[in-house]
Amino acid sequence: MQQDDQPKTRADYRKEQERAEKEFQERDRKRVQVEKEYARTHGDPLPKDEAESNQRVNPTEGKQHRLGRRLNWAIGWLFVLIIAVYLILFFVEF
Repeated sequence: MQQDDQPKTRADYRKEQERAEKEFQERDRKRVQVEKEYARTHGDPLPKDEAESNQRVNPTEGKQHRLGRRLNWAIGWLFVLIIAVYLILFFVEF
């Protein structure tokens, strides 16, 4: 380890980054291995068809669908109101 009053060189910094990356890769490899082992020992209790049908719907999808419908209605009403204003201005004489 270097003294605190001397800055790190690029080579030292690069070595430190490579070491951190190797440590991360090793932890990630172990995590994946443990997850696979857990999945193998604790099988899925529901058959695939039931598991897919019981999945919760993403709440943002419902919100987006509802918002899209509201926006479509708002655009439609604005279109009708604009036409009404043009008709009123066309038929009413000042």
